[in-house]
Amino acid sequence: MMRLNMLWILLAMGLTVSLYGQDRGGRPGGPPAKKIQGKIVDDQSGQGLEFATVSIFRKKDDSVAGGGLTEADGSFSLEARGGMLYAVIDFLGYESLTIDPLPLEKGVPVAKLGEIKLSPASINLDNVEITAERSETTFSLDKKVFTVGKDLANRGGSAEDILDNVPSVTVDIEGVVSLRGSEGVQILIDGKPSGLVGNGNSGLKNIPSNLISKVEVITNPSARYEAEGTAGIINIVLKKDQGHGFNGSIDVLGGVPAEAGITANLNYRKGPLNWFVNGGYNYRTGPGGGYSLQDRILQQNGEPLRQLTFLDRQINREGYNASFRFGADYFLSEKEQITAAFIYSYSDRDSNSDLLYEDYSDELEPLGLAPLWEDDSTEDFLDPDEVLAQLPVATNFLSSIRTDNEREFGGNQEYSLNYRKEFSSREHQLNITAQHRTKDETEDNVFREVITDNLTEEDNTLDQVALNEETESNWTLQADYVNPISKDHKWETGVRGTFRDITTDFIVQEKINDTEFQVIPGFQNIFNYDENILAGYFIYGNKKNNLSYQLGLRGEYSDINTLLTSPEGRSENPRNFFSLFPSGHLSYHVSETDAIQLSYSRRVRRPRFWTLNPFYTYQDRRNFFSGNPNLNPQFTDSYELSSIKNWEGLTLAAALYLRKTSQPTQRILSIDNSDFTTLRIPINIGVRDDYGLDLSLTYSQLSWLRITASADLYQSIQTLDREEAIDQVFEFYRDVRSYTSDRSTFDNDFNFNVNEVSNFTWNGRITARISAFDSDLQLRLNHRGSRETTQGFARAITSMDIGWSRDFLPSKNLTLTLSVRDVFNSRARADLVFLDEFFQQGQFQWRARSTRLTASYRINQKKKRGGRRSGGFEGSGEGQF
Repeated sequence: MMRLNMLWILLAMGLTVSLYGQDRGGRPGGPPAKKIQGKIVDDQSGQGLEFATVSIFRKKDDSVAGGGLTEADGSFSLEARGGMLYAVIDFLGYESLTIDPLPLEKGVPVAKLGEIKLSPASINLDNVEITAERSETTFSLDKKVFTVGKDLANRGGSAEDILDNVPSVTVDIEGVVSLRGSEGVQILIDGKPSGLVGNGNSGLKNIPSNLISKVEVITNPSARYEAEGTAGIINIVLKKDQGHGFNGSIDVLGGVPAEAGITANLNYRKGPLNWFVNGGYNYRTGPGGGYSLQDRILQQNGEPLRQLTFLDRQINREGYNASFRFGADYFLSEKEQITAAFIYSYSDRDSNSDLLYEDYSDELEPLGLAPLWEDDSTEDFLDPDEVLAQLPVATNFLSSIRTDNEREFGGNQEYSLNYRKEFSSREHQLNITAQHRTKDETEDNVFREVITDNLTEEDNTLDQVALNEETESNWTLQADYVNPISKDHKWETGVRGTFRDITTDFIVQEKINDTEFQVIPGFQNIFNYDENILAGYFIYGNKKNNLSYQLGLRGEYSDINTLLTSPEGRSENPRNFFSLFPSGHLSYHVSETDAIQLSYSRRVRRPRFWTLNPFYTYQDRRNFFSGNPNLNPQFTDSYELSSIKNWEGLTLAAALYLRKTSQPTQRILSIDNSDFTTLRIPINIGVRDDYGLDLSLTYSQLSWLRITASADLYQSIQTLDREEAIDQVFEFYRDVRSYTSDRSTFDNDFNFNVNEVSNFTWNGRITARISAFDSDLQLRLNHRGSRETTQGFARAITSMDIGWSRDFLPSKNLTLTLSVRDVFNSRARADLVFLDEFFQQGQFQWRARSTRLTASYRINQKKKRGGRRSGGFEGSGEGQF
């Protein structure tokens, strides 16, 4: 019965829309046409709702008198005639609103309804309650909005889990976020940089998904936004309600592997003061692991020696993270408010890992298989067990087991103060923000490695310790002013300053006797990073008929300095530069529901702290990762042609894009022939061109089924100068690792190579949500395509998530959600590297399949009941709803 009634409503809405064109002019000889104007907005954010439906009916017979859809800013202007009229306003996911009667004054040709607020709610038909939920993903020309609250597969997860299921966004197993295949993404919290994100986005796994309201993805931002992020901006919006009285929600979760947590979102508003509190505590364990297989030629006493190494890595992580956010809005008047907020987060994690090395050499007996690097065109992955089974036992000359017990702990504090002033209209406003955040983090590692020489049957034990301490201070000051000259004509301007200081102190020591440790050469340094960025922008926009445009220019002055201090000396790298970042957006509304937009922006990706910091991870003493203090910023020119098409129950958003990036950053593998260790470092390589097609589709014509699908098909072409790349690696070893030989001997001391790449690949996901038997079932299939790299190949990753949800209690205030992430345990990275006489195959899974049960209880948020209701209109020009 419920599904039948919902289908009837959808059909009635479609019929209403189809009748607009038949009755707009009214009946011949009837009353003169009245013009009806207003604006539809979200009751919480004040954001205009584009494509909301405004239907006008005659009171005497409920026949259609007119109607239409709202513009991009939520405004509408339409005509109707027929005497006594009423209006019904609908928008997908919001409560239907009826204004009965319309305030039509005799002799006044225009009825101005002012600002009309809609809120998510429910309707009641035949005593059966049907909840009108906001859709998981909504599309517009310039951004995608992913509503987190209805995403079942990730309920109880983290921000990292959420982002991995947002259209056009991928998160790899190490937490690196990419947008349309590019890692140059700027991640914001509530529109501002935040310490919750952490360096290199490492903090995303500490933000519970239950604290997140929605995620906004902006692929081609205007000059209003910070220029950082060559691929675009991802804005994570945290929950905050402004409803009157006391309300909120509490979520409790448990899962396998062992996981438990609780989050709360509470809000209280009385009069001009609105308090909000949200926070969470989460304990999680995370088994993971993988392997690496290397085949290479070494030099021993001037003679080539082939060696094959198998590495098995198993990790067991456990720990907790807690976050707390407290703040208040004080409404000085209806159009003026001050918001103050405080955020504190703390995490404490233990990670225990075991690394098993097995070395095989043909010194005593040939390995008995062809060199694995000979066929560098293959995309087939070898079975390491089959490879090892072919080797003679006598070739296994060395085995070792390395254990690492790591504790990582630290906290973040963030203070923010915002002043907002609206003038004659909501669009005419001033915003001023001040923010300060601090961070401290400590990593403490204890290593033990037992090395067995299988030829002599002798054991050797190494005991080592590593300590890394990091502190950060960050100030942000910003002011934005928007002035609408007329309804479709405006300009805006703003200024911004960010001041950031980060210091790390890193040291690795080895035990030399029962009581003493000594520093391992090359593994002690203090690294200081200072960044000051001053920016200003101006935007001008106008609209004429169906055509609108916006032009912007942003200027940013960057003053960045790094200082590396070690026993070997000091290395300082100051840089300052001024850059202009123009942007332009041209939109054409083909009809009331369809539009096309052409946009351009210039973006920058400055080297981030961890890509500059030469801190070495010492978990694996043979294979290292490092930052590069010599990195330069990369600049991107981004062009995009996007379109959105709406049918009844169906929305299609498509975008053709081109990004041209100069000196893109990429991690390169090099082998030190003196000690046979490998090192991955970031360098700037040539030019990268990315062009592709981004498609997003939402189907919701049936009341019981909703399908969201997205696909990003793109070609990536990486051109480079090999000698220039080798020069950068040489400069790194010279400046950071105290390499003393000249450039001419570098090629003999290190094995290193890069290749130009032309890649065609695709990423995509499809989500189906089925509502039946008073519950919801969600299925999601994710795919990240295979791709070439400058040194090898990365295999495709396909995975599946599933979630089930149902409301309980007579009030429907309790919701239980059961979800399984990575159902087939297939979310693992696998890649190949081919260099001269070197082969490496690796696979790693950061976290195995997980199952969660989440209980969510809403406080004073009972699902509303209603149907047609009076708007309570007063003659002030503002809708009081």
